[in-house]
Amino acid sequence: MEKEFNLFAVYHELISLKEINFSKDFVSISSLTDKAGTCLHSGFIICVSKQVYYYHYRGDIVVLENITNDLLKYPLLFIKKIDIITELDTISFLGHCEKLQKIGVKPSYGFVFNNSYYDVNKDNFLVNAKHDFTTCVGFCIKVIRGFLYNNDEYLKIDDWSSIDISQIPKDLADYFKHIVSEYSKYKKVEIHDLYDKDELKRITPCELLCSGFFNELPIRKSSIDKAKPQIEEMLVNKKVA
Repeated sequence: MEKEFNLFAVYHELISLKEINFSKDFVSISSLTDKAGTCLHSGFIICVSKQVYYYHYRGDIVVLENITNDLLKYPLLFIKKIDIITELDTISFLGHCEKLQKIGVKPSYGFVFNNSYYDVNKDNFLVNAKHDFTTCVGFCIKVIRGFLYNNDEYLKIDDWSSIDISQIPKDLADYFKHIVSEYSKYKKVEIHDLYDKDELKRITPCELLCSGFFNELPIRKSSIDKAKPQIEEMLVNKKVA
């Protein structure tokens, strides 16, 4: 049975980067917002021994950077610590990300959501898919699932309905179509063989941020749907404050 989401109980758990206490290690889902408090971009903020790392897929490359001395450059970045990754596991999670960087994880931009994930212990580190199309959100989901014990499903991807590309903002849809076209030419693979049409979905940065408030896996869309309006309100209020 799903628990009711209590905004007041978790208000203090959604924190801007400038408010964070870095005395303890943690892994968090981050969301870069616009000035109105709308979530635009997902990633991870990882704190190990008071050093702060930002790991994210920018849509062109994957970046793992130490931003300890550059925190003021991110006034619109909010985080929610992930309770399913404990303080003791934080350094291992950072190592997981470092291994992915060393391997050279290099997704192509696209609104493809399936049950794929990254396993650093396999020669072909992409599991459950032949081609790696993803967004900043999908990238985070793959990284988390690849780290979890038995590669447990983090989000119940099947809960999200497939969409038509016309439902995606035009600038993003055009970029996606361009990437797919160029990829198919380079790999000499037909576009319809790159991903299943039922895998075309959109999970937003705000929905991923909401997932950080739940610990029972896999996290269901119905849980996120209940939390999302309140999290959006919380972000607006924190921006106003």
